[in-house]
Amino acid sequence: MNVLVTGSKGFIGKNLLVYLREKKDVRIYEYDIENNFDDIVKIIDDIDFIYHFAGVNRPKDVKEFYEGNSDLTVSIVDLLNSRNKNIPLVYASSIQADLDNDYGKSKKKAEDYIRNNYSNGIIYRFHNVFGKWCKPNYNSVIATFCYNISHDLEINITDREKEIELVYIDDICETLVTLLDNCVDVSKDINYVFPRYKKTLGELADTLYVFKECMNSIYVPKTGDPFIKKLFATYVSYVELHNMVTDIKTNVDNRGSFSELVRTNDSGQFSVSFSKPGIVRGNHYHNTKMERFIVIKGKAKISFKKVNSDEHIEFTVSEDKLQVVTIPVGYTHNIENIGDNEMILFIWCNELFDQSHPDTYFMEV
Repeated sequence: MNVLVTGSKGFIGKNLLVYLREKKDVRIYEYDIENNFDDIVKIIDDIDFIYHFAGVNRPKDVKEFYEGNSDLTVSIVDLLNSRNKNIPLVYASSIQADLDNDYGKSKKKAEDYIRNNYSNGIIYRFHNVFGKWCKPNYNSVIATFCYNISHDLEINITDREKEIELVYIDDICETLVTLLDNCVDVSKDINYVFPRYKKTLGELADTLYVFKECMNSIYVPKTGDPFIKKLFATYVSYVELHNMVTDIKTNVDNRGSFSELVRTNDSGQFSVSFSKPGIVRGNHYHNTKMERFIVIKGKAKISFKKVNSDEHIEFTVSEDKLQVVTIPVGYTHNIENIGDNEMILFIWCNELFDQSHPDTYFMEV
């Protein structure tokens, strides 16, 4: 399949190209500001599908709104009709198409021309799209906030309570790519098929400042929340690569070493310990704190004893078969390196370590 993407160097275009290149049966033709319309005329007979994302939103002259938005769209539709081609034409419009400004009016004019003159047009009105590769300090508040905060620059908020509706770039691209393989009923309203998120400017700024702190620590945000996951991924894409490395504190003694790797505010923490042969760690119990052990290198014996009975059990685990061993509350436990080499143990704990309330009580197994 031969696919034409206009606006291929724009925010949505660049991201969509990444998805299209993963499809082995798709040949991509790109059109952007350095091209002229004759470049489309030369290839149109070979094109099977068009993503029309080229547009103008910040011109020096108002007339450029219409030249880059509605006029180009009219030219594409007329060209398709003149060649008797009824291939899918996906048009990227904007929620501003309902507003009384030249950008909105030029988008609305393009929409109307497609609806009235082309039977296979698919129109999307995108809501404040955010994600990687969006130009900061231009027309995206998310891109501007992410860039400025990650680069220690000020952000300006005139109304922290102002609410905006957001759509994530990968949600858009995943849907757009499916159009290549699926029949679309263009009579239905498909403007709102993407997950949308309503957030205030103050909420966005506060969240992004938390992300900034996370980048300088082993904390990670609550990425189980779909919006937080997408916003954090977006923020990280604006961080300079040399700021991607965070030092980890390691505690070393005669037994080996222990390091906290990841901390969360809602799902506990993740750590790693290195133990020399013959070393026994633990011999304590917890009332509420729960752990999970995974031996990824070496061989170990994990022993349990119920604190109020003589019930006792042992497990042997090793790198030969990775297993997760859950450490239940109310059981004193230890782990012994019974191999000939260093043992590496991954540990997940359901809470963050608190020196003032460690919930850890000594008792030999």
